[in-house]
Amino acid sequence: MLKTVSKAVSKALTAMRHGTGLPFWAGLLKRTSYNYAREVGDGLDSSVVTAPIQWIQRAMPEATLTVRRRKADGSHEELPGHKMLELIDRPNAYYGDLTLWAGTLLSYLFDGNGYWVKVRNGVGRPVELWYVPHWTMEPKPSRDGSVFLSHYTYSPGGGVPPIDLSPDDVVHFRHGIDPRNPRKGLSPLAGTLREIFMDLESSNFVASLLRNMGVPGVVISPKAGGTVAPEDVAATKAWFNQAFTGDRRGGALVMGAPTDVSPYGFNPQQMNMSESRDVAEERICACLGIPAAVVGFGAGLQTSKVGATMGELVKLAWRNGMLPVLRVLADELDRSLLPDFGEATGLKCHFDTSEVLALQDELDKAATRWNTMVQGGWVEIAEAREAMGLDVDDSHRIYLRPAMALETPAGGAPQPQPAPKEPEPKEQKARASRSAIRTGAAYLDTLRRQEGPLQKTLERRLKGFFGDLGKAAKDAALPLLEIQDLSPKSGKEEEQKSDDLLVAQILDQLGIEAHRTTFAKIYEAQYLETARKVSEAAELAGISGSLPDPVARAVAGAGGRRSGLVDLSAQTRKALFDAIAEGRAEGEGAPQLAARIADYVEGGPYKEVSTRARIIARTETKYAQNISTIERARAANVEQFIVFDGRLGPDRSDPDHIARNGSIVSAAEASQMAADEHPNGTLSFAPYFADEED
Repeated sequence: MLKTVSKAVSKALTAMRHGTGLPFWAGLLKRTSYNYAREVGDGLDSSVVTAPIQWIQRAMPEATLTVRRRKADGSHEELPGHKMLELIDRPNAYYGDLTLWAGTLLSYLFDGNGYWVKVRNGVGRPVELWYVPHWTMEPKPSRDGSVFLSHYTYSPGGGVPPIDLSPDDVVHFRHGIDPRNPRKGLSPLAGTLREIFMDLESSNFVASLLRNMGVPGVVISPKAGGTVAPEDVAATKAWFNQAFTGDRRGGALVMGAPTDVSPYGFNPQQMNMSESRDVAEERICACLGIPAAVVGFGAGLQTSKVGATMGELVKLAWRNGMLPVLRVLADELDRSLLPDFGEATGLKCHFDTSEVLALQDELDKAATRWNTMVQGGWVEIAEAREAMGLDVDDSHRIYLRPAMALETPAGGAPQPQPAPKEPEPKEQKARASRSAIRTGAAYLDTLRRQEGPLQKTLERRLKGFFGDLGKAAKDAALPLLEIQDLSPKSGKEEEQKSDDLLVAQILDQLGIEAHRTTFAKIYEAQYLETARKVSEAAELAGISGSLPDPVARAVAGAGGRRSGLVDLSAQTRKALFDAIAEGRAEGEGAPQLAARIADYVEGGPYKEVSTRARIIARTETKYAQNISTIERARAANVEQFIVFDGRLGPDRSDPDHIARNGSIVSAAEASQMAADEHPNGTLSFAPYFADEED
């Protein structure tokens, strides 16, 4: 007997079987026999439900649905003209994609199931998409349970008989899996039916009080319980209303007999249901992943006054509420709709959130992280560009690594370096002809005329940027300083800890990464403008005056990289430490110390903002002209350049710089020389054509 039971238990399934029904009590909440789901209904008349769902409906259009193809090298290519995107954009003749998604989100978030019905043409290609309410669609298994999902039963109502649809003709967006019916998704709000009902009943209770408990303003009664004839009651009431309502209110009341006049009313505080309604708001928003303050609910706004800022809460709403929903929607489109438009291998649907305002700080942090990895030589430029959604080509498949880095085995000492060789005579560089130098000098004269205005423009922009940075630091610091004990501390260690914490708090409020992005954009714009000017001068060197797009992108990218050489975080941190330390020593209060912080932050390591802006503008303008010259000439297939340097004479120029004046170098050498040039250098380049002769 035991042997027989063992064999029966160990028997493996050869075909899966699926349940076809639910226990009758499955739709009821635990510990109650009251059917809250029936009373709540579709939830469309409940503001506590529709408010957070409408926030999600309004936020979703900030993300853009795309179709991407994964290429052999691992990068992605967008397909903006894909037929599926065109159909979703115009799903039918009666509404567009925003309406389609709004309805889908309502059903998905309330019921856990959103449905689209496909209408096909004669060759089987979907030509229309229709949202259908979740209560009109029911997924069905086969009668014997052998097929998990055999069809959908669509019941449009209005006298139209139910229609059985093939699963291929339905796009079913599921919120996970409902264990009570695995063919459907689980409603995110199923566990909050009591709270929804509670909010509805609170509204009904207050409305009923206002509707049914209307009361007179005063009660007029005879003194000492006397009686009054009915006709006298009516006459007194008419006289009182005429004499003391409307424009006559507030007049003197004189009664001809002993009379009591008593106020009568209802205390509005007895209708205060805020606490119970706050519970409903908080729990429903929590189930949807949306902070209540983002929606505008009172419960959430109370929290935001003492906690996170509204910007942080909106970001949290996108992370916890929006992005998971978008991933589910894109995944279902991959499975249920994308294959209807041809071969889908290697294609993926994706919601692009790069334009979502609430996530811009995240993009800034990602850009900083990738920039650090590129500059550290960990990853290729191509990998960083791809991660940030930028175009990639073979020119980006390079590493940036320090030229003097030493290789050290893991867990061991540095490899012994070969003994230094005796210095060899410097290789004599080829010299340009006199005619080539004359041509190059004419080109450089044009650049010098351009240099002054370009430098002034950048200097003005930088002064504005650093001034704004100082003001932002002041605004971030003042509220923190006002609650600090600014008196000198008893010990250096205690004071250092206090300053460390204060500086960290100010930097956090300042959001230095956002300012770093603005700083990089200033560089990129200036470099691009310099490239345009250099292209205008290029005609003097025999090159077309146009600015090809690849050159513009390369120069702007060089500007962005150069902006990273200015360590705004470190400079701002040091300025804050110096300002706080000196302000403490001077016994300054919060306003004075905040003003000192503004001055120190905007001046940076140069103390004066004008000096800081002038030095950076002079250095970057010269470098931008050099890199623009090199990139523009290379685009015209020019690979050699004449060096112009040391032109201030022996007393003011380095002998090595004088020696290289007039020499010919390659594009790579010119780029390295430009990068190594010191801030006050005069190094310049002009394109060199090998066939030029004296």
